[in-house]
Amino acid sequence: MKWRLLPSSVFGQLALVIALVLLGSGLLALLLGRELAMRPASEQLLQAMDGFASVVEELDQSEGSTKVVQQLRAAGLEVRQTPPPERRPRIAPFLRELRERSVTQLGPGREIRLGRQQGRNVFWLKLATREPIWVSFALERRGQGVRRFSLLMLAGCVLLVWLAAAYFARRLVLPLRRLAQAAPGIVRGDPPQGLDSGPREVVELAQALTRSSNDVRTAAEERAFMLAGISHDLRTPLTRVQFALELLPQTDPDLRAGIDRDIGEIDAILTQFIAYARDGRDEPSEALDLTEICRNALAAADPGWRVSLPDSALMHGKPMALLRAVENLLVNAQRHGAFPFALKLERQGDAWEIEVSDQGQGLSAEAVERVRQPFVHAGETGGSGLGLAIVERVAHQHRGELRLIANAPQGLRAMLVLRGA
Repeated sequence: MKWRLLPSSVFGQLALVIALVLLGSGLLALLLGRELAMRPASEQLLQAMDGFASVVEELDQSEGSTKVVQQLRAAGLEVRQTPPPERRPRIAPFLRELRERSVTQLGPGREIRLGRQQGRNVFWLKLATREPIWVSFALERRGQGVRRFSLLMLAGCVLLVWLAAAYFARRLVLPLRRLAQAAPGIVRGDPPQGLDSGPREVVELAQALTRSSNDVRTAAEERAFMLAGISHDLRTPLTRVQFALELLPQTDPDLRAGIDRDIGEIDAILTQFIAYARDGRDEPSEALDLTEICRNALAAADPGWRVSLPDSALMHGKPMALLRAVENLLVNAQRHGAFPFALKLERQGDAWEIEVSDQGQGLSAEAVERVRQPFVHAGETGGSGLGLAIVERVAHQHRGELRLIANAPQGLRAMLVLRGA
């Protein structure tokens, strides 16, 4: 399994960058706070403690340690003459700073130890007296409240900034997401919708793709128009040939039947060319019954099909494109397969499946992928090579797919999966 170090989406990457920037800003703020607030405060406190210690030590020299201890306790200070136990709080940056700087700033014979007493962080100052004297100093709870309030304010500001940045990042990503959703239609020549708002660069990209989509659509329309003209121009002389053939009484029947088949084959190929060029995208979608479409397709097929159809199969789609797709599957089975032929329509999950099967020679795995391409023939029995390409295009228009599966014990199963246009 390959782990991703970065999110795959643009929104995720922008959110990660913003979070890292805010984290770095918070760390920088803490470091600056230590340099600009804690160090000057610790220096001032150590200077005051140095003055306090000097006064007490002078009293000790003149009046003795016992009287000094009594005076300190009378002033409300906790005093002890044995070393106190040292406890280092996990979260007390000011006390740690004070202890580190006391090593160099306090004079010889003096020492600071950190501790905790009655739920408060305290520090003990050892005086350079004739007998050891430890004096306790406690930090006010107000300082802890201010620190907690500051941390909460910092966290709240970071959260608000991140939410605001995430909002603008989402505004940047949404047009890109809409553009990605419209990309398949743009490739087909459909004009994109709803891409006229967003960042300037995204709007310019959408406009460029719109121009490209219009060019693709114009080219497709010109191609369809050209093929329609060719079809019209070819069918006119073909009709005259067919009419003239009927007027020749001495023509060999086999020759006449062969010419009729050739004319019909040419007409079918021209029809397939036009169907492939138009591809059904201009046909509006509507409510339809797949069962009725399958029955209409069977009406033009050879007799003898085994049919399994529900009473109705309602969906939203393009009726003419679907009829053409089903007819192509039936024609391919009759042309390249062998009896018995079967047509089945059933519901599978959220999709309708139209299955056309035969007992012919079937196709190899390589041929299955190859026959999906335009102008590729499945055998030597003629055809335009566009039948399955048209079926697959219609399947994509209906959010489905075309599956070609080997039949048992032989033959081919062509399965058209449809979810609706």
